[in-house]
Amino acid sequence: MVELSRADLHVSVWDPVATSMNFLNEVAGRYPDAISLAAGRPHDGFYSVDDVERYLRIYLDHLRAEGRTEEQVRGMLLQYGRTNGQLGTLIARMLDVDHDVQVPAESVMVTAGCQEAMVIALRARCAPDPTTSCWRSSRATSA
Repeated sequence: MVELSRADLHVSVWDPVATSMNFLNEVAGRYPDAISLAAGRPHDGFYSVDDVERYLRIYLDHLRAEGRTEEQVRGMLLQYGRTNGQLGTLIARMLDVDHDVQVPAESVMVTAGCQEAMVIALRARCAPDPTTSCWRSSRATSA
């Protein structure tokens, strides 16, 4: 059996600050009428369970309208897809229509949440090389 020391792991695993999201979500659960911007969590009153079925039906209709077979539709819903997610084409089109921003669909990455997105963005920006500008500027700021 291999034993791991928390101190040997990445700071995000053991830093007490990382548990602050648990606290914020617990507070939101205790006070459901409060709208908390701290946790980045949407207010429960903005959504309905009925929305899930409606949005799922819209997405299924979209996939079928693209000419997908029922086997492909089932696979897109029930199997792992692309690492970046399966909604890149729809999101790229929304960005173009709503904001006049043109983005290649394959450049869109869908994550499970903001924390995952921030980790991916920071890891992409800050390569584990202390000579990169990202590391130099963060060390200079903290010194």
